[in-house]
Amino acid sequence: MKWIFLKNKKRPGTWFLAEAWRYLFSFFHGNWQKLIATSVGSVIQAALIIPILLLIRHVLDVVIPQKLIIDLLWAGLAIVGIRILSTVLALYLRSINIRIMTTIVFRMRENLMQKIYTFSQAFYAREDQRLLQTRIVQDTERIANMNNSLVSGVIPSVLISLGLVAVLVILNWYLFLVILAVFPFIYFTNHYLANVTRKEVYSFQRSFEGFSKVTSFVMKFMELIKIQSMVEHESRKQTEILEDLRDKTTRMTYAFSVSGQVQTFLVGIAGIMVLVFGGISVIRGFMTLGDFFAFYIAANQLQNNINTLSSSYTTIVAGNESLITLHEIAVHKDTEPYHGKRKTEFTDRIDVASVSFQYDDKPVLQDINLAIIRGKSLAIIGPNGAGKSTLVNLLLGFYVPSSGTIKADGISYPDLDFPHFRKSIGVVLQHPPFIPGNIRENILYGNGERNSDEIETVAKLSLACDFIGKLPAGFDTQIGEDGVLLSGGERQMVAIARALMRKPGLLILDEPTNHLDNDAIARIMTNLKSIEYHPAILLISHNMDVVNHAEEIFMLDKGSLKPFST
Repeated sequence: MKWIFLKNKKRPGTWFLAEAWRYLFSFFHGNWQKLIATSVGSVIQAALIIPILLLIRHVLDVVIPQKLIIDLLWAGLAIVGIRILSTVLALYLRSINIRIMTTIVFRMRENLMQKIYTFSQAFYAREDQRLLQTRIVQDTERIANMNNSLVSGVIPSVLISLGLVAVLVILNWYLFLVILAVFPFIYFTNHYLANVTRKEVYSFQRSFEGFSKVTSFVMKFMELIKIQSMVEHESRKQTEILEDLRDKTTRMTYAFSVSGQVQTFLVGIAGIMVLVFGGISVIRGFMTLGDFFAFYIAANQLQNNINTLSSSYTTIVAGNESLITLHEIAVHKDTEPYHGKRKTEFTDRIDVASVSFQYDDKPVLQDINLAIIRGKSLAIIGPNGAGKSTLVNLLLGFYVPSSGTIKADGISYPDLDFPHFRKSIGVVLQHPPFIPGNIRENILYGNGERNSDEIETVAKLSLACDFIGKLPAGFDTQIGEDGVLLSGGERQMVAIARALMRKPGLLILDEPTNHLDNDAIARIMTNLKSIEYHPAILLISHNMDVVNHAEEIFMLDKGSLKPFST
């Protein structure tokens, strides 16, 4: 299955995507003033090094030569006090930044979660949902780490480094030029290593997604794997994926190690040059020992900040790749087809007029005409692949007709607020999904709070009470992952009860009685017809014992819908 977000084969070469960063910055609203304030605080923190350097120079050039012990003690206490102030300020700024970053990541995750609700059913049918889940979970965590690194590490280090550069220039500008001579080598080396590392990060992230995908597959389909004797095959496949992940992890980690070591080496060379040329300057009397020592300490602080920038590189590269990936998800256009605002419920009828539909270039339905009327029951039969499920998706607003119109109570489908409209429709799918939890929670899901009498009423209508009453925990019985602890017939009964819980104006039953005997089918259909609010009932089934309970029967074959008589 092709993953739509990987269509661009040249993605590993994309280092900076302005749109992706604008997407990230959109979550900073309301926090820019705090970020500016913390940046100013970082500048103040950087400036605290100046009195320390001046005190050190004074101690070496004046206090120690003149043996002023009291002054030396006061100078030591002053330096300690400044260091304490710097530490407290750093912790305070860090606490503000942490709150800002957690808020930003929360907003991004919230935005992405809201986005996935807007994707169309066709999108979920076409794409790999496990990869989507992995990306949202893993990549937002990488972005969180990147944000923390940027705000708490990179930005303060850059500001402090700029302050230290100014201090170094003031202390000894020509010795600063010695340091500056190394920076072209650092820049061009970093540029080369960045391209290499970026490609390794991209390869690692894709390999990790493959590992996550296969692990999810094994856990979800373990029963099928064992039944089909595929354990050895899947184990071998997983081993290949793990070997690929191991190799990609090794390559990425080594690329980061090489980059870090090279940068540390070049920055260290600058420190050695300062030591050598500064020592020569002191020997020849061009600068005092205090000037040299103050310069050396400032240069060492600059080196520490550059090392902080270097160590943040790994996190930023990984976060940047993740940001580009998530941005592609955030701006993806395959959303639900209808965006109407008119809130209404199904009260009278749905009219399908001359509707045709096709997947890509493949025709599925042709010139469908159908009236679904409140209080009436109709059934649609037809072979597999005839388009029955497609017709249900059209009625639910998941697909848009290629031609023709659908109206609910005279209101055109494009004008409807579908999240609201679907509240008046009860649906039982051929393979009904269940949430982890107990029977009660599954019946109530999407139906709000209801009392025990209401739950028992729908359970009786669906015949679910017949088996629930025999369970020790009753409605509180756990059903396992996707209802695995229920039999096929029990699943259908619970699904019907859930659909009835909302008292729908339209009840759609797509092969609802696959696992039920004829007696149970007859009882359920009799119960449905006795419901006091008289919903419209649409039956989709192969079973003539089911469809014979309908007032009208239609045959759907080769995309065409025609009346059917038994």
